[in-house]
Amino acid sequence: MNMIKTELGYFWPVTSPTGLKELRWQQTPFCEPLSQENENVSHETLEQLDKYLSGRLTHFSIPIDFSDWSSAMTRWFNTLALVRYGQTTSYQGLAKQWGNIKAARAAGQACRKNPIPIIIPCHRILNTDGSISQYSGGSKENPSSSENLERKRWLLDLEAKNS
Repeated sequence: MNMIKTELGYFWPVTSPTGLKELRWQQTPFCEPLSQENENVSHETLEQLDKYLSGRLTHFSIPIDFSDWSSAMTRWFNTLALVRYGQTTSYQGLAKQWGNIKAARAAGQACRKNPIPIIIPCHRILNTDGSISQYSGGSKENPSSSENLERKRWLLDLEAKNS
């Protein structure tokens, strides 16, 4: 079973022959068997994620498969990936980098739909005033729950400490 348990929850990479399609993240162990079409990518994803969470990795080098996503969403995910380790930007800043400063709400939706949290670093996107009000990492049920916000803060603190 290609899954790891961390202090942030359980992670399970979903792969295709091309690369990583999704990084499932939840607070309870996974029950359903998930097929892995690329065991090498699955193993490498978990290895790099473990190194990242222990502060020993600042850049992921995993092939990603966006074939299930529209070109606009793929562009959002690629723009998110440009926010470097230890840095943050606002939803408006992300929208500007994407090419439309008025698309801050769409930037938030892209973060919410991100299929590969942490590796595609939506946790680095903050409100304009630098505050945190939502994060879906670890539980998509309530993005504004204190537990989700704590996970986002934990990731930001990890990067700040290791930058």
